[in-house]
Amino acid sequence: MKTLIENINQVLAEWDPIGVGEFTAKDEYKGYIPLILKSIHDKQSLMNCLTDILVNNMGLDYNSSNKSHVENMEQVCKKIIHVYHMNKTLK
Repeated sequence: MKTLIENINQVLAEWDPIGVGEFTAKDEYKGYIPLILKSIHDKQSLMNCLTDILVNNMGLDYNSSNKSHVENMEQVCKKIIHVYHMNKTLK
């Protein structure tokens, strides 16, 4: 059974916002998981956390007025929150 950290890492690797590819993505985003775990209890906090990571750590563009950007971010948040709740349920 995968741990919470492994499951969140899988979501981040599938998302792969900087486009490093599946193999590299499995290691690329692990360092962001502690930040994500601090914000995981509230969707808006998680959205803000991921936006901060995208813009300030990865140097990517994120436009909160862009419907596609927002929908993509909401999907990633939804998956991370789902993984979190599934792991809590299994304990």
